[in-house]
Amino acid sequence: MSNPRVLNVAIIGCGSYGAEHAKFLATCPQVKLHTVADIAADRARDFAAKFGAGGATTDLNRIWSDPAIDAVWICTQHDTHAPLAEAAAAARKNFFLEKPLALTLADCDRIVAAVERSGVIASSGFKLRFFPAVKAAKAFLTRPTLTTAHVIDDHWPSEFWANDPVQGGGNVLSQGCHIVDTVIHLHPSAPVRVYATGGNRHHPTRAIVDTAAISLTFADGAVASIAIGDVGVFPYTSKFALQAADGARSFSLYNRLNSLMTRVDKQITEHPAWPEDGAAVIDREFIAAVAEGKPTPCTVHSARRTTAVVLAAIESIRTGQAVDLTKPPYAAAVTLPA
Repeated sequence: MSNPRVLNVAIIGCGSYGAEHAKFLATCPQVKLHTVADIAADRARDFAAKFGAGGATTDLNRIWSDPAIDAVWICTQHDTHAPLAEAAAAARKNFFLEKPLALTLADCDRIVAAVERSGVIASSGFKLRFFPAVKAAKAFLTRPTLTTAHVIDDHWPSEFWANDPVQGGGNVLSQGCHIVDTVIHLHPSAPVRVYATGGNRHHPTRAIVDTAAISLTFADGAVASIAIGDVGVFPYTSKFALQAADGARSFSLYNRLNSLMTRVDKQITEHPAWPEDGAAVIDREFIAAVAEGKPTPCTVHSARRTTAVVLAAIESIRTGQAVDLTKPPYAAAVTLPA
């Protein structure tokens, strides 16, 4: 039996997110880190040397025009996602795009349309879906009726780029999308209604929403309550936590969703904690999809749905009204292809 072909891959964006992926890609036998790119030449060269990449560049055309490159990781600021995804798709490069998919529905639509036109394999960076404890929880309880969840971080400096309303969108959108995506992923029916309260409590110089309490209703009648903010990590449950129940069974995910407790017939089982594997959990899934020529399990369509729900929550906070996700402008985004 012949060995599978090694994929040549590139990383665009040599910051902290790019480094998280490079740590895995540099040691993964299924890929070769062919090229890295950044707007800063020195940073690209240093990054290439650190992770053993074959080359470094500031010219993205070198990546788009190189027939040897099979897939590209886009790890740049959020406002650049749509144009870079469109360029990757036009060049027929399979691409992994860090979360959130984009900061506006219009940009999400651009990305989805580019993927549909080109037929490339494209994934978004919602890695929590693939944490072993989350997968075990989903298998244990397939149809929750009540879910509570949060992502509560320590304070983000106002000058941090992710708190810029144009570049990053603020904590609720930039990072809160992680837990919203996980909640949606654990429910079998589509989200249909959002009501949220919150606002800007800690970043008065930024036009962002930094604190949110979100009520989400699903088509089957299930409900979820989600809290997001950078107000200080909860000491017991940790930054990421999620609980769900269906009337007979329940589970608790904590320790950044790496630990799981399940309860059935009043008997509690505490499962051994899984080690956190970082970006590797989702990079493996994307690499396998590209190698086998099959759809990724984290599609850009599902990532668009997550952004739509978070944007609807922010709209609800600003208007004081519930948002019907089955009506425009959200309906198309929350309906996934059959």
